[in-house]
Amino acid sequence: MKKVLFVFLCCFMLMTLNVQAQQPVEVVVDNHPVVFTGQEAIYDDTQNVVFIPLHAVCESLGAEVKWDDVAEKAIVKLMNKTVEVPIKDTQITVNSKKVDLENNIVVMNQRMMVPMEFINKVLGSKVDWNKSEGLVSIFDRNSKIKMASTIGPIDAGIVGTLAQKFEEKTDVNVEYLGAGTGKALEMSKTGDFDLVMVHAKALEEQFIADGYGEERIAVMYNDFVIIGPANDPAEIKGRTVADALKKIMENEIKFVSRGDNSGTHVKEMELWEEAGLSPEGDWYIVWEGGSQGNSATLKYTNEQQAYTMIDRATYLALKNEITIIPLVEGEEALLNFISVIPVNPERFSQVNHSLAMAFIEFMTSEEGQTIIRDFKKDIYGEPMFFPDSTEWKNLSR
Repeated sequence: MKKVLFVFLCCFMLMTLNVQAQQPVEVVVDNHPVVFTGQEAIYDDTQNVVFIPLHAVCESLGAEVKWDDVAEKAIVKLMNKTVEVPIKDTQITVNSKKVDLENNIVVMNQRMMVPMEFINKVLGSKVDWNKSEGLVSIFDRNSKIKMASTIGPIDAGIVGTLAQKFEEKTDVNVEYLGAGTGKALEMSKTGDFDLVMVHAKALEEQFIADGYGEERIAVMYNDFVIIGPANDPAEIKGRTVADALKKIMENEIKFVSRGDNSGTHVKEMELWEEAGLSPEGDWYIVWEGGSQGNSATLKYTNEQQAYTMIDRATYLALKNEITIIPLVEGEEALLNFISVIPVNPERFSQVNHSLAMAFIEFMTSEEGQTIIRDFKKDIYGEPMFFPDSTEWKNLSR
């Protein structure tokens, strides 16, 4: 693939720069110099534009860059963003939305070079150009909010909706990365995230006790359901959770577990334990793809025509694509509480605590909670999530 890219870029020399008008430029990200190989950043005096090698600057911001040979474009993945950078156009695509640049992408020494405006308009980082010093300063860590989140609320769309509404109000970019609750908490132990959204109380409390987080702040909840084939071979419909799990185990009917220490997996194991059962055997499938999230797990369970435990929001989002149905629901033990935890700034000085708290305050405010209450209710005829913040509860009294 590298050879194909090399040949293509060698051939594509229509958008090159005037060599005599170029001046070398130093680039730093959060005061750390960016190292360039093969081609450095330059200032083009004729256009009054700074051009920066795409690959190097994106990697310095933690992004992954790949080349699409067929479409002749670079694909940049950064947190929740997928950016498509065509080499022959000024129009960039960010999560399928078009973003126009004032200046073209150019090629130098087989390197795609993006204008400095790309850093702010596309990647969401603040950028400053000091012409007299020949220095581009990119401010990433303290110019945006970075959140690790359990996958379910991302797949459902509520995280993206809350982030978008907050960005519209404040002009502050919110980036988020999905993982199972256990992994999301582990990722947040590095100081690379400002807050984490999760749904496993015991794991959350341990995260705080170990000094990584400040406090659990309630945001929303929904519930889990035990779902299975419409013909219900284990005859669990209408039973209690404990009785249903016992029937599945006694009859050795296939049950799919995420098995990834996610909030869903933790809750499932709690329910088996509360029922006094220890699931094992060929019928109990610990799916190796469980870390992909509840949507992928539900689709796999449907393929297997098995039972599983899943959150209601995931079921509602996929119910028209599957044939398995909810069979056990409505028990208090199946409630699924989702919290946010601000990462401890005393442990990690790089954490953007003030912006994280501003986002949390928005999510837990009357405005944020109303967004949660009404989210896609018109589509599914029932709520995907319920408000659960202290402020909302006080308003309801």
